[in-house]
This record gives sequence, C-alpha cells and structure tokens, in this order.
Amino acid sequence: MNTAEFLMIASSVVPDRTAMVCEDEARTFAELQERVNRLANALQAMGVGHGDKVAIMALNGIPYVESYYATARLGGVFVPLNYRAKREEIIYMCNNSECSVLFVGQRYLELVGSLRLELQTVKHLICIDARPQGMTNYEELLAQHEPEEIFAEIEDSDPTIVIYTSGTTALPKGVVLTHMGMSVYVTNTVAPADPAEENPDVLLVSVPFYHVAGATTMLSAVWGGRKMVILQQFDPKSWLEAVQKHHVTHSFVVPTMLKRIMEHPDFATYDLGSLKLVAYGAAPMPWEVATHAVQVFKCGLMNAYGQTESTSSLTFLGPEDHQIPESPPEERERKLQRLRSVGRPMDDVVVMIMDPQGEILPPGQEGEIVAQGARVMAGYLNRSEDTNEAIRDGWLHTADVGWMDADGYLYITGRTKDLIIRGGENIAPGEIEAVLQQHEAVEDAAVIGVPDVEWGEEVKAVVVLKPGALVAPEELSAFVKERLASYKVPKHYEFVQELPRNYVGKVLKTELRKQYGEAKSGA
Repeated sequence: MNTAEFLMIASSVVPDRTAMVCEDEARTFAELQERVNRLANALQAMGVGHGDKVAIMALNGIPYVESYYATARLGGVFVPLNYRAKREEIIYMCNNSECSVLFVGQRYLELVGSLRLELQTVKHLICIDARPQGMTNYEELLAQHEPEEIFAEIEDSDPTIVIYTSGTTALPKGVVLTHMGMSVYVTNTVAPADPAEENPDVLLVSVPFYHVAGATTMLSAVWGGRKMVILQQFDPKSWLEAVQKHHVTHSFVVPTMLKRIMEHPDFATYDLGSLKLVAYGAAPMPWEVATHAVQVFKCGLMNAYGQTESTSSLTFLGPEDHQIPESPPEERERKLQRLRSVGRPMDDVVVMIMDPQGEILPPGQEGEIVAQGARVMAGYLNRSEDTNEAIRDGWLHTADVGWMDADGYLYITGRTKDLIIRGGENIAPGEIEAVLQQHEAVEDAAVIGVPDVEWGEEVKAVVVLKPGALVAPEELSAFVKERLASYKVPKHYEFVQELPRNYVGKVLKTELRKQYGEAKSGA
C-alpha cells in the first residue's frame, strides 16, 4: 500500500473536514489533496520519480505534510533533515541520500546557501515561506501546475522515508522505512476516517516532523481523518494554548516537554478538559516526572518505547498502568514500580531479551532488547555494514539492554552502544569525543550520559589534559558548540589523570559510569 493512499482515502470520505491547522493557516482534506496534486506535478516536472529523494529542512508546517504526500504519490523517498544539525552533518545527509530536490525554510536559507556548492546531487532548491532571489518559491510553484491526479504503483518493500538518527559513529545514519512498515504501524494504531464521526479526535503535533514520532503522527492523523494542530516549535505556553483553543484530544511529547508543561506557572489556569491521552516517550522518563504527571493530568497517560529503526513504538505502558490506587499498599507499590517500565510489546511486533550468543532469555534475566515485525527498517541507507550489525538472523538488535518481568513488562537498564538520549534526541558519544580531542589542551576524552530530571539524560565529558595544560569547562563547551549542534555540548565535566581501558585499549564506559555517573562536575 502506497502511503499516499492515506490522504486519497481521507479526502474522498471527509473532504470538508479540517485536516490541519498551523498558526493562521488551515486546510480541509480536499484542499490538502488538491495542493498535494499540484506539488506532485511540479516535482514530476523536475524529474522526480520512483526512488528519487526529496529532502526538506524547515520547521514544522503544512508544507512539510504536503511535500511528504506529493513525494509519496510519485514513488519518491522523503528525507526530513534535522534543522539542529551542523554544516558537516547536513552536507553528509544530503549527499548520502542523493536528494535531487531540497525544500528550505526561510530560517535556514543562509545556512543552506553557504554550503550549496558542497551538495553534490541537489538540482532544485525551493523556499517554502519566502521569495529569495534566484530560488523557486513554494506557492508560486504550486500555482504553475494543475491538480491532476498522479499515482505511482510501488512495491510494499519500497522505501517511503529516510530518517537520519545518530548512532555510535560520528555521522548520522539514514534509517530506511518502507511503505509496508509505515502502513502496518498506522493502520494497526488508528481507525480509518469515518464520515459518521461527529467529533473526530484532534491531534497536537509538538515534536519535529524529522523525528519518527512526528512522521508517524503526520501519517496517522491523515489516515484517521483527524484534525492535526501543528506547532512550528515547542514551548510550554504554546502547547497549553493550543490544547485549550483547539480542544485537543491527543498529543505526544518527550519527557522534557512534559516536565516543562507541568512546571509552567499558569498550568492550572488552562482548560485541558478536552484531552483524552497524552503519550510520552523517545527518551528515558525520570520516575519523579512520571509520578507527578499521574497526579496533575486528568486524562490518560501512555509511555511508548521504540526506535526509528522500528518505525516508532515497540512497547507501551497504557493508561490503566498509570492509574495508581491509594490502597491496598501492595497494589499501589506494584503500580508505582510499573511506572519505571516501558510497558508491554505492541500486538504487531515481537520483543525479546537476547544474550550475546543469540539465545532468548527468560523473564528476569538482563540482555539486549531485540525485535521482529513488518515495521522493522529495511536498513541504513548506503551503509550495509551497519545494517548487517543491526539486523541479524531476522532480529533487530536495538543496542538497548533490559529485562522483562513475568507479566511481559519491559524494563530498560542501559545501552550496549552507549548512546545518549537527551530530550528525545540521540547523541553519539564518539563524535563529541572526536571534537574534544581536537582541542590543544586535551590529551584524551570520553563521553557518557548521566541522569537528568529535565532532559532524561545530559552529556558528561571525562577529560584527560596534556601535561601542564589548563582549560576551563566553559572553553571546552564553546569549542564543541562551534563544531556540533548545541544539544550535544557537554554540560558536566570530570578532569582525570587517565581513562580506564581494557587490554585492547578500548575505554571502559561501564567503569566510567560507575565512577563518574553523577551529574555533578569535578576537578
């Protein structure tokens, strides 16, 4: 099933229903379909066809959704770029994906212009919200083409989107997700659009569309004939205002967002009575934040655990598990402890715990979390070695470590590949270490994640200085910030004489976490 059919079906059964709202703009499903048709014709005229890549670097907005569906109609592959990425990362993602068209938001025009000559395959630049000289304007492009239906036949195994995510290497990896994988997730999660439904659900999107949670929400809302309220960027006040104004029923947030929403000084003054479900995930949820959310939200809560590689959620901790009884004490304690888990596997995937020899482990034993199902990625784009490492004998190896209890609830205890997840963003320690080691005062460096109530995890650098060298943490932070995205800059530092290593010279991250796994910095 081509995911473009989601919009075709919804626009035929609920054409006059509002499909999405972003700031002062709104589209009905019929209007959305017409604009997607125009854009598909425009992209086809540019030479975009089956398998061709179309990238976008912009804040959330209606053109983001339109450009995805137009690309899908042609059998092309959509490539949403993380707008927080640095020059080197953007160049790599564009060249690795071999995108021929790049949609750009006004905010990123200067950045993209400065690296234009290094983008090897980009033939067309389209600005979605301005009219810069020498560049095609989005609205003018749509006006130049007719809304004729175009629909490419595809195979279920064909890719529909490539989402770049950090791994344990210095450069992001492009996760290839197929039409089948996306369709299975969406159709098993949301009922199709129903013209008889008088009060359809309203979804609030506050995570970036370049994140897998944003991408799946974009598809799910359209398939379900739901109104999608889009925040260009998250801030607590805008989230609260949108819920109240648009009578939002569902929203997904990362734990950091949820904490900031609850801490907003005017939180109690907003009418959040329309909310049915607030889902959270994409990063470790501090237990203190989870228990506080149970106390202040009157709607259902759900924790979702998954990866880009699994097309979003593998497990979920449902609303019933967030209902904490006052008594009896044993039941209350059991429910409170369950909040430390990420719930049980979804119906369309198999999740197991595996030892290093590939044997499935029984409940209570810790090992690597592995998964099977139709939603598992096709692989990493143009990185067969990484693909073969991640998918072995039909199992997706998540690189997360955990255990399951006798009732099938999954508890995550660590990560085999030392990935740091800060506020829903994956951070590869290796790229930060490489930058720190470039500083003239640094002899050696290792980076670990440490617990943080605000972000789930924060970045901590353990640094060995060269003999006689002195450097302040602030100087190292500035040095890193010049070269990497700001969210990758270490917040905490530990200065040591040497790093613990094994017999082949590999840094023992487990030992580092034992010694320096607290957030505080030390000399």
